[in-house]
Amino acid sequence: MHHNIPWSNPNHPSASSLSSFKLRASPSGIDEWPLVAQSGVFVATYVGLAIGTWAGTRLLDGISSKNLEQWRNNVIDTTLPLLLGAFFTLAGTAHFTSAQAFQDIYPPPGTWGFWYLPGSAAFHVAWTGVVEALGGLGLLFSGTTNLLFADDQELELPWSLIQPLSALALLLLTIVVTPANIYMFTHGAVMGDAMGQLDLSFHAIRFGVQVVLLSLLLSLTKDSFFYVWGDQLD
Repeated sequence: MHHNIPWSNPNHPSASSLSSFKLRASPSGIDEWPLVAQSGVFVATYVGLAIGTWAGTRLLDGISSKNLEQWRNNVIDTTLPLLLGAFFTLAGTAHFTSAQAFQDIYPPPGTWGFWYLPGSAAFHVAWTGVVEALGGLGLLFSGTTNLLFADDQELELPWSLIQPLSALALLLLTIVVTPANIYMFTHGAVMGDAMGQLDLSFHAIRFGVQVVLLSLLLSLTKDSFFYVWGDQLD
């Protein structure tokens, strides 16, 4: 099997842990394709996510339009920020408690023929973990505040911006870290030896889950900004 990746590079933080992994074949077989074809898969994945997110957001817009007040009170101001906040807070914490596992799925230099992002895997795992945790805490703060003080006066600026800005940061971060997911699909990378090889059905399901996550984050972002703007006009 031939990988177009410098696995033996001693400067890569995960080189030692990947010494045995490089003998495994990717279930997708994409790591055996020409680099230009691998790049095409990378681009196609982002295009697919964009189309799926657009469709998912349109669906959520249709649901919200039936009762905007209930949508705001029961979904945007409470349920979504609490659920997504808890998810991203835990995910961000895991970047530090299981740092090596996340470093194992960071694409090494040369992946897909164009991936040469400056900085080590440890650095990127750390800063994305911080953003995830802070964004998650921001959503938890907003959701909890909205839930406990629903009948009181709306939060004033700048406190009212915590939710939309946190949602926006997490939306952008989810887009930014997608190459790690693509790397797992195209090259069969796994989070530690205990995970084992992942079949194609796992990647198909995760793609669908990511579309849902991006759709929820986009809806939360734009609706939160809209409600903050509307409250300031009242």
